[in-house]
Amino acid sequence: MRAPIDPLDVLLDQSRHAAQRLRTGRPVRIAFVACSYDTAFEPVSEQIEAKIRQLEEAYGRDEAVEWSLWIVDDLPPATGFSESVKVGFHWADSHWKIAERLHCLPMKSAPPRAGGLKGRALLDGMKAALKAGVDIVVYLNLNLKVHARLTAVGLEMIALNQADIAVGSRAHRDGGQVVGAGVLGRTKSRVFSRIARTALPPLASYVDTNAPIKAFSAQAAAHLIRHARLDDVTLDCEWLLLGHTAGFRMGRFPIAWVQRTGSRPPWHLIGLTLRDLWRLRRRWKAGDMPDRPDGYTASVAADAENRPPKG
Repeated sequence: MRAPIDPLDVLLDQSRHAAQRLRTGRPVRIAFVACSYDTAFEPVSEQIEAKIRQLEEAYGRDEAVEWSLWIVDDLPPATGFSESVKVGFHWADSHWKIAERLHCLPMKSAPPRAGGLKGRALLDGMKAALKAGVDIVVYLNLNLKVHARLTAVGLEMIALNQADIAVGSRAHRDGGQVVGAGVLGRTKSRVFSRIARTALPPLASYVDTNAPIKAFSAQAAAHLIRHARLDDVTLDCEWLLLGHTAGFRMGRFPIAWVQRTGSRPPWHLIGLTLRDLWRLRRRWKAGDMPDRPDGYTASVAADAENRPPKG
């Protein structure tokens, strides 16, 4: 009698094959960008070490994929977040001599805040990565709920010019899965998704609006940097809406999300997310969703400098 097939193993195996194809394909420069969001429940340095190990195992060091990790410190200095990041970086460099791939940046576009500013921090990291000349930017959470290898299928979509934006999804209908979220966690995600998709009709087909992996071509990332305005956790909805209304090619790929001991749903952010959804709906209804420039070939680093003021 055959043992039952673990869906997580299937997704990881699919991603392993996609990562291998990327490693042996055309050269591509990929930046992984993260911040402090949802890292307080485990030692940050250990999360850094494990995440870098996942990236190194998935994409190697001396093949076609030239990957880098950009972590933006969006917390007050007293938290010691940057110091913990650097401890993790030192461990990784001692094992693989990859210091030039690892970047810890202060958030410059806004003052650091207790609890962080996820949207603002990720945009700062994307902007810095684009200036370094990368081809693809990936936003992912630093914690270990989603294995870094699961980015590979989405990255391959962009590397093969099949999509400009690749959106990870935990939704069962997209082939994804959620493990250990609990009744309250699942309910929160489903209710938020329903509210977001009702408020923003262009997102109606995105069952998992806020999955913690999204990949962008350099042009799509520059568009977000220039036009995104939400500073906090509702960034996922804004970025999807900006990409969709601008006519970027949107792809979807399955990911698995596994709960970690000590993590809790961010109930304190409910009011903030509802306010941001209202602001985003008002902006969409007013037609304030810029188009993608026709034949866009300008320097993405220069375009990234032109982000409008907050509003």
